[in-house]
Amino acid sequence: MENQIKEIINYCLDDKDEIIDRENRHLYLNDTVDESIIDSLVYMILRFNREDKGKEIKDRKPIILYINSPGGNVSDGYGLIDAILTSKTPVYTVNQAMCASMGFLIYIAGQKRYCMPHAEFLMHDGSSFGWDSTAKLKDRIDFETGQLEQMTKHYIISHTKIDEATYDIKYRVEWYFLPKEAKEIGVIDYIVGEDCDIDEII
Repeated sequence: MENQIKEIINYCLDDKDEIIDRENRHLYLNDTVDESIIDSLVYMILRFNREDKGKEIKDRKPIILYINSPGGNVSDGYGLIDAILTSKTPVYTVNQAMCASMGFLIYIAGQKRYCMPHAEFLMHDGSSFGWDSTAKLKDRIDFETGQLEQMTKHYIISHTKIDEATYDIKYRVEWYFLPKEAKEIGVIDYIVGEDCDIDEII
């Protein structure tokens, strides 16, 4: 009886959060990127890898991450990116409507990338926040404009067809684009309804 109650509680929590469909290995990032949602998504990616331990890559059921996010916390976002990139179980990403800022960076981590026909993308240099002293603020700005920006630049260039020159021009502006352009610059692989059937992502 106790186990049944726990199962019901877990089911209700998953249904309320609407971020996990364990049976089909579907995960949902449909909000701002922050610790609360990212921890759950990282946990499930690790859990599916644990379930698949010992299996060949080809025998593992892929994880599908559906994204509709305006972006959010950089540290939390890279935590999810690292989980996707190190996952032996394939992780596919789907842009349902908008992948902006950190949502965009998470999206391009997918081994296969899908998007809906009218989905939007936004790549930019992000936003920062203040600290309680000018010295601490300077330290943070130095880090963000130095190590963090270089890491992000390398990551984007290595996961798309965006070259360094284009990156340098576009990164400090609000670069919005739609699926056709996204495909041309190597951000997406498949536009649902054009390059593949919706059955591939459900």
